[in-house]
Amino acid sequence: MEEESLRMKLKSFKNAMIQLFRTWITAIGHIIYRSSFSLLFDPKGAQKFLHCVLNTRDTEEDDPVLKTIDVSELLNNQDLDISILDSSYKSYSSETRLLKEISSLAYMVKVLKPNIVFETGTFIGRTTRLFANNSPELCEIFTLDLPQHKVPHQIGKEFMNTPQAKKITQLYGDSRKFDFSKWYGKCDFVWIDGCHDYDFVLRDTENALKLCSPNGWITWHDYRHTAWWSGVTRCVRELYKSHPNIVHLKSTTIAVLPGRNNKEIS
Repeated sequence: MEEESLRMKLKSFKNAMIQLFRTWITAIGHIIYRSSFSLLFDPKGAQKFLHCVLNTRDTEEDDPVLKTIDVSELLNNQDLDISILDSSYKSYSSETRLLKEISSLAYMVKVLKPNIVFETGTFIGRTTRLFANNSPELCEIFTLDLPQHKVPHQIGKEFMNTPQAKKITQLYGDSRKFDFSKWYGKCDFVWIDGCHDYDFVLRDTENALKLCSPNGWITWHDYRHTAWWSGVTRCVRELYKSHPNIVHLKSTTIAVLPGRNNKEIS
């Protein structure tokens, strides 16, 4: 019996090694090319490949600084349905596209039931509509982006002429200069996804702290997107020193500062 068990284990180990070798043989040539010659002959392709490697690491591994936690665990494992109504099947250069990220945002808004949501960085309005569709009927969504003539894409096109648009107010301006004082202390959920350069993220974060209601939540997109968006990571980790309850949502590039009345995350 023991001999048979040992034989099975050895066979399983052998099969695992064969699969590992096959994977290595399939990938090694591409890895070597993209990490060497491609830097000269196809620098954009090399950058995209290395970005994908880092992105996979950042979404699949736990964060080395913040506590990594599943969104449902963060919100006491409440069981509910969410709704995604947009063209997520289409790809754009900078939109929130990962299903896990989209569903996590919808879940947070659904559970928290915010009265006011403030978004920095509308882009095409995918997350804006997501917030409107999963928040209470009387929730107000305020979303800020640069004036239309300063960007190449159509701002907010995902929510235009939809039933959710009635809950959304589009604002325009540079977030570093915009007057947020009207919403100070009133926002229950703040989403930071504007310019990802450090100075911009720092200013957006400072404003978000002022915007939050007594139990307001702050969320950042592209945390740990180390290839291109290191400014977000730097800013969040600096804030973590004074706000140690900031967490990283598992399998996403989202960082979250829970409301003050949220249970302590240990």
